[in-house]
Parts: sequence; structure tokens; C-alpha cells
Amino acid sequence: MSHHDSLEVEVYLQPPPADALAGASAIVLDIFRATTVHAALFAGGAEAVYPVADFAAGVALSELLPGSVLVGEVGALPPTEAAFGNSPTEFASMDVSGWTVVHVTSNGTRALTNSLQAEIALSGCLRNMTASLDHVLRRGGTRIAVVCSGDHRGTAPSVEDSFAAGAYVAALRRMRPDIRLRGGARLALKLYHAYGRAPARAFADSPHGDHLRELGFDADFAYAAAVDASSEVIELAPDAAGRPLLRVR
Repeated sequence: MSHHDSLEVEVYLQPPPADALAGASAIVLDIFRATTVHAALFAGGAEAVYPVADFAAGVALSELLPGSVLVGEVGALPPTEAAFGNSPTEFASMDVSGWTVVHVTSNGTRALTNSLQAEIALSGCLRNMTASLDHVLRRGGTRIAVVCSGDHRGTAPSVEDSFAAGAYVAALRRMRPDIRLRGGARLALKLYHAYGRAPARAFADSPHGDHLRELGFDADFAYAAAVDASSEVIELAPDAAGRPLLRVR
């Protein structure tokens, strides 16, 4: 790549308006826990995941897809409609091979459904960081957008997503030293270094993490912190009916 088509990286500390991602290679992060759950499901052989923003839509979609499994959380716990919750270690311990999953969460699935205008969009987490970055770099393009799902339905930044975004920026700089960092990318990188590049330190400082710990989901932290434990690239694309659908590339 010559200098004049150099690569620009932006980090959105909470999801931007959908049209902000037009033309970009987007990587959506929801470390606690939606995109980490996607890594667990696809590592276990799940066939497809439909990210959906709310349970009414999730129930309707799961009824349209015979044999699909409705999973997810409201306030970090599964509502009565859901067969399972939103815990990656729970899915890692189950046989999910061949599953089609309808997945509803407060933040991550909402951010993903908002990313269809991107040139490509991936579900990223710390577990599949290098695989995800390799994929977007191979695809070319001049702009990478790392999108943090945030907290409170995407209305506030989250510590863990912002930290992970910084990890992505640091990895990108190693892979492509010529990249140009926009403001959000510089902030995320600073935050990553402020936590000593240690996921456990950032996770310990996360209010959302406090809530998960109170509910007994401690095992999910080590799972979410395992950088590059997975090589699956999880790409978002519309299905035949135009609905957002995640599959392994």
C-alpha cells in the first residue's frame, strides 16, 4: 500500500450512527459478553448466529427459523423466553454443533445490527483479535473502525470494550506501523497502556464486571481475557431476507 492510500483507524467508544460506518471495515466489540459468546459458539461448531436488538424481535425471528435456539440476557440474566443466557463458558461446555442461534443482548447485538452499512463487519473480541485484524488487513480498504458496544444500550462507554479496542489498536500498530490513528483510537490506546496491557486489571475496574461478579459469572472473565485463543473470523452479512447474520468466514 503506497503512502497516499494509507490506513486510518478510528475507535468509537460507543456505537456511532449507522452511516458513520459506510465504507469502513468495522470490528464490533462487546467483551462482556456478546462477542465473546460468538467466539464460544463458533468454536463449538455453531452454524449461524442472528444478532437481534430486543427480545420481542428475537422471539418472532426464532419462530420463523425452525430448530433455532433463542439465547441472551436482560440485565445480564436470561429472561423466560430464552433457552440459555449470555455466558461464554456455559456455551463452551455444551455441544452447540450445528446450532442456529438467535442472540439478544442489551449492547452487543444492538451494535452489530447497526453495522450492516460497513464495507465488512466482524464480531470481534480479545479471543479472536489477531485473526480479525489479519482478515480486515487482507481485505484492503483505507479505514478500519473498531466499534465498542458500550453500556446501557450503547449510551455510555464501557471500560472493558474501550480497553479491548486499545489492544486492537496496539496490535494494528505492530502489524502496520504506518497506520494513522484518529482521536478515539489514540484514547483507547492510552487506556490500554494505563491498565498495563492486562485484561484482568481492566476487567477488575469495570462496573459491568462488578455486576457479573455479583451474579456469579466469574469464569467468564478468564475466558474473555484469553487473547488469540481462537482463529475464527466471524463476519456479519445480511441473509437472503436482509436480516443481520453472523457466520464464520
